[in-house]
Amino acid sequence: MWAVGIIASGNEVGLPLADWLALDEAEQTARREAARNTLDDAGAHFTIDTIADLPPVIAAINARLLAGDKP
Repeated sequence: MWAVGIIASGNEVGLPLADWLALDEAEQTARREAARNTLDDAGAHFTIDTIADLPPVIAAINARLLAGDKP
């Protein structure tokens, strides 16, 4: 099974949208990087900021499956 970690809109950051938008860019970046590291360490094959970023990842996974790749 392929695992995709969702960074900014996922549980690891854990903020409502309004609170996230209230953070300055440096704080958003720091929280994104911390979440990315946690998700990578947990075994995510891909990490994305939001669910809106998922379609290209699905395409990449499908291409890898067609090539015989497995997680």
